[in-house]
Amino acid sequence: MMNRSSDDGAVLLDDHPMHLRRHPSFVPVLVGFCDQLIAPLRGQRLMIKLFGQRAPTEIAAHIVMMHMSARKPVERPTLTRLQRRLPGPRQTAAFVAVLRGLSLVTVERDPEDARIRYLVPGPVILEGLRGWLAMHLDCHARLTHAGGLSLRLQDDAAFYAETIRQCASWLCRDNRPLTGFPDLAWTDEHDSGIHLALMLVARSAVGREAVAISTAELATSLGVSRSHIRNLLTTMEGRGLLRFADGRRHLMLTPGFVASVEAWFCHQVCWLAAAAARADRVLRPA
Repeated sequence: MMNRSSDDGAVLLDDHPMHLRRHPSFVPVLVGFCDQLIAPLRGQRLMIKLFGQRAPTEIAAHIVMMHMSARKPVERPTLTRLQRRLPGPRQTAAFVAVLRGLSLVTVERDPEDARIRYLVPGPVILEGLRGWLAMHLDCHARLTHAGGLSLRLQDDAAFYAETIRQCASWLCRDNRPLTGFPDLAWTDEHDSGIHLALMLVARSAVGREAVAISTAELATSLGVSRSHIRNLLTTMEGRGLLRFADGRRHLMLTPGFVASVEAWFCHQVCWLAAAAARADRVLRPA
């Protein structure tokens, strides 16, 4: 895979994101990516119950973006400002209360008007997001040899904040790579659905091996009921994403679904790497 440099020194790919698949380490990198996405939630029933749903994740993302992007107090996140941005004001209030109850979000009163309460993302959210971004940048670096930014993300607070700001368009779901892959996007519509899909991708060596099925073990790992796992697997079979074998004791992911996951991965790591590269250029001395 060939890289080139732009006039300002940034490393650019000559190839389309899908050309990441040509790298000889593509499969182990993708397997590791899936494992790392799931690992922080494995066995954490409360956390996966919360962030296995789309709404709390969206709410937390908006809080972080407003917090990191605010240049003046009027731009900082409050419950009212959050409710103006998101559908379902009651649902938003309920999930913010849960986030506060878990100390994932705290409240800071405005020093000039105590009635105004700013929502402040806590270290679990901020460090979790930092790790999530770094994982994507590390995968991109391993497949393109354009490294350095993932390590900088860990040590440079200004670069981390600017990278978040460069991801502002991510808040619109239509701009996310996931929406371009309907089969995988469908799994994200169901509690822990995308986590189940990525777990199966990792365990199958990206569709190259059969996966032994234990609904009890999968349910425990993902913090959901066995009936929920069974229903998801059956529906995935009906959608042509997998097929059962050996009396339903094993399954194989279908080539079309595997191709969809591979394409999503390529586009997502490239999307986030481009955001980090923009942040790097913004912070570079004139």
